[in-house]
Amino acid sequence: MSVDEETKFLQSQLEGLESIFLELMPFGVPLKRRNIQDYYDSRFDWAAKPTFSVSKNELRRQFNTKANQVRNIVDGAETLGNVQNKFNLVYAAGSLPTERQSNLDEDITEFCAGLLEEEVVSDVLLDRIMAKKNISPAAARTLLAAVMLVNSTEITVDECVVPLQELLGRLIEFVRMGNFLPVGDPFLQEALVFAETWNAETPPVN
Repeated sequence: MSVDEETKFLQSQLEGLESIFLELMPFGVPLKRRNIQDYYDSRFDWAAKPTFSVSKNELRRQFNTKANQVRNIVDGAETLGNVQNKFNLVYAAGSLPTERQSNLDEDITEFCAGLLEEEVVSDVLLDRIMAKKNISPAAARTLLAAVMLVNSTEITVDECVVPLQELLGRLIEFVRMGNFLPVGDPFLQEALVFAETWNAETPPVN
């Protein structure tokens, strides 16, 4: 893949990942190819009602694109093991096909799994990750995505409650200082948007 092709691929993967966590999982849609297509077909039927002005062809294209994005991630997660495992979904989405062949750093795997499944992380584990001098681009994307997809504004770090935006800010700085991802990487760009949004919504301290 060229750099441009990789960027487009990763952007599509990111969009599919967000669809899984924000659209399918909250409604309990099974992550199977038939169920995914049925879900988006039902969304199309609703959106194609005469009260909406968008053409049916355009709507069908949009929903088919979403279904394909999700199925691509599910297919990738299946090669890693259990497709219901949130970590497998995030890692599949955040890695290029060639990157997926390499094992992910054990500390990062444990950190992201704990964050996604229990919204709990170890401070010792976080310190070990922050001390690393070299991590793969797939690992960097997985770290950022795991934080962005936590369904809460706070997490537990060694029994202390910490704002999620604080953790994301630390990881963004870690990734940028280490040059682990190019500036235009979709996952890094999305993390920066998340951070800016959270900062804008946080009331000033008197």
